[in-house]
Amino acid sequence: MYLNLPFTRLWVKESFLTGDFIYTKDLSMLEAYLVGVRLTPYQPPLFEVYIPKYNACYDKVMQNGLFDKPESPDKKIGLDYVAWWDCISSEARVYRKHMLTNCDVTMVNRDGDLLGGSYEFTLDFYPPMDPQAIHASESIFWSEHKQKNFFFEENLGVLCCGPNNKVRWLHSSLGIESAELPPFKVFSPPREFSHEGTRLLGGTDKFDYSES
Repeated sequence: MYLNLPFTRLWVKESFLTGDFIYTKDLSMLEAYLVGVRLTPYQPPLFEVYIPKYNACYDKVMQNGLFDKPESPDKKIGLDYVAWWDCISSEARVYRKHMLTNCDVTMVNRDGDLLGGSYEFTLDFYPPMDPQAIHASESIFWSEHKQKNFFFEENLGVLCCGPNNKVRWLHSSLGIESAELPPFKVFSPPREFSHEGTRLLGGTDKFDYSES
């Protein structure tokens, strides 16, 4: 699955375009523009960027090679530093949550570091459309469904993302200073998870389902 992404100016580590993969400070950073993203189940997303220096696109940039600053930090940044999960399906939608546009966010990553930045956009996975698909994507199970909410880390500049159960949204108008830790649990649908009930309605053709 390939998805177009919002027009975004950024910088990409040149080593991520040549296969050298410098995970610490890369002295060669190229101005680029976000084009799209490719999703493969059980792998991290790969991004496409347009690079004016070459009038060319590179369509397999790893997330930890993308920054909103022209200099990369002198810090090792791996894929497990910038995100929690790989893609759980090849099918997804990209959108921006309007109420949370430009909202500040924070996320604790796998290293226990507190990351922060401004919300950019969301990738939301759904089950494969092909009914003959061999793998049963986790996206069909609500207990395993996860979004990817993207932001550029304000200090490091690297593109990060996290699911809703790892992201705190610091809404400037509605948020409070003394917010509590959410008591939310993984959603497990109850037995009565339907609007339809048990009443049988096939015996009437009336507008309001009445029998008389």
